[in-house]
Amino acid sequence: YFTEYAMPVRGARYAERMGTNVALANFEFRFPFIFAFGPPTRVAATYLFGHAFLDIGAAWDEYEEFSDQPSPKVAGFGIGFKLFTPLGLLRVDTAWDIKPDGSYSRPQYLFSFGPDW
Repeated sequence: YFTEYAMPVRGARYAERMGTNVALANFEFRFPFIFAFGPPTRVAATYLFGHAFLDIGAAWDEYEEFSDQPSPKVAGFGIGFKLFTPLGLLRVDTAWDIKPDGSYSRPQYLFSFGPDW
C-alpha cells in the first residue's frame, strides 16, 4: 500500500523504482537569471530565476537490494528556470539521468505550473 508518490528525481523515469522504503534528497542552487545580451527589464529581473540541481533517491523493500544489480538508487541532475507569473510559477527543467556506469541519459524536458516549494 502506497499512500504518497515520492517525487521528483528529475531525470529519472516516473515509477522507475518501487518499494516500501523511500529516501530522497534534492539539492538546488537558485540564482537570478542573467541574459547574455544585456540586463533584463526590472520586471523580468524580479520574476525570473535560474537553478541547477542534483536529485538522489532510492526505493527498496529489503536492505539486501543495495548489494544486488540493478541498484535501488537513482540520481539525476540538470538546469532550468522559474518564471513567476500572476497565475502561478512556471518552471522549465532540463534533466539527465545518471546511469550506474557513470554515463548519463539523453536530456529530458520537464514543464510544470503551480506554487513554489
